[in-house]
Amino acid sequence: MPLLLLAYFIADLLSLAYPFIAYYLYRQWDKYHTTIHNAYAQRCLYGAIALLLFILLGKFIIKILLSKKRKGEDEPHIFNAKKHDTIKRPDGSSINVEYYGKEDGQPIIFVHGLDANIKNWYYQRKYFEKNYWLIMMDMPGMGKSTRSKNKDFSLTKIAADLEAVIAHTGVKKPVLWGHSMGGMTILTLLAKNRNVNRPGIKGVILQHTTYTNPVRTILFRKLMTAIQKPVLTTLCYIIIILSPVIWLSRWMSYLNGTSHIVTRWLTFAGTQTAKQLDFSTLLSTLTPPAVMARGCLGMFRYDVTKQLTGIKVPVLIIAASKDRLTRPDASKYMKEHIPDAEMVMLVPGNHQALIERHTETNEAAETFIKRLGIS
Repeated sequence: MPLLLLAYFIADLLSLAYPFIAYYLYRQWDKYHTTIHNAYAQRCLYGAIALLLFILLGKFIIKILLSKKRKGEDEPHIFNAKKHDTIKRPDGSSINVEYYGKEDGQPIIFVHGLDANIKNWYYQRKYFEKNYWLIMMDMPGMGKSTRSKNKDFSLTKIAADLEAVIAHTGVKKPVLWGHSMGGMTILTLLAKNRNVNRPGIKGVILQHTTYTNPVRTILFRKLMTAIQKPVLTTLCYIIIILSPVIWLSRWMSYLNGTSHIVTRWLTFAGTQTAKQLDFSTLLSTLTPPAVMARGCLGMFRYDVTKQLTGIKVPVLIIAASKDRLTRPDASKYMKEHIPDAEMVMLVPGNHQALIERHTETNEAAETFIKRLGIS
């Protein structure tokens, strides 16, 4: 998301500055500790040591300070699939697909958002694999999927990848579940390819997503819309060019906890555990900055507003009361314009409510799927 891209970039710049500030303080101590300014020198030394400790260990303090303890909470972690496929695409990219659960169960295809990968579905995998057939894809350039040779990260391209996954797996009447950019991908597929509408697709779950360029439905939307071309677009290209440096600084931000602050404020509502916050921040850090930037450029050209009324499949819209990256009114707009849509509001919840409010998310999704009936 554009606002997340901007916030992480600022955090990355700060993380690059911290070592230089620490070195400057050390030099001040070295210069003045044998003079009458010894007291000042000692403060500089303490400041340098404190900053160095923050650079190396800051995340352990920040993630605890910014989180809540939730007794008995199942904490997320990286998981691996016993069964997986790689789908080669005409543009030179390869799409990683992983399978979980019962092969004879109702198929659910999961499409994660930008700046994440399959692992973001930790709680959904654990909840649904007992009775359903789960098919999870990594978006191009994220997780174990590779980028296309032509650097195409448009929603049309990713929707074509999703269609290829559906065709490759051969599943009948799957439920499509998309989070954030994953929801945009599904909407693009339904809008651009009417033949995949019902009866080809049984139902759709759209979680924390939007129907148009996200700068129009985001926090500070007027400001973000105004600066899209002069600032955000330019910033995307800067990040693409300097991607190796930005990625190094992103890992520095992860270690010192600065990126945890960004993740907490923009994607959680404040009831997340320390491990949930760290898990989400880690997944974001694993995403190459150039991929995130190209994804944002692709979203700037996204709009299916006029096609919403033509979507003929049942749709569950999962919104969050405090979602700063896709404001709740975007979900309400889709509810009003998609003919067979219903909406659930998670309170309190933010953009990562599929982690923070996973119990409510999963129960709402299963209720919707069961109402669709057996294929």
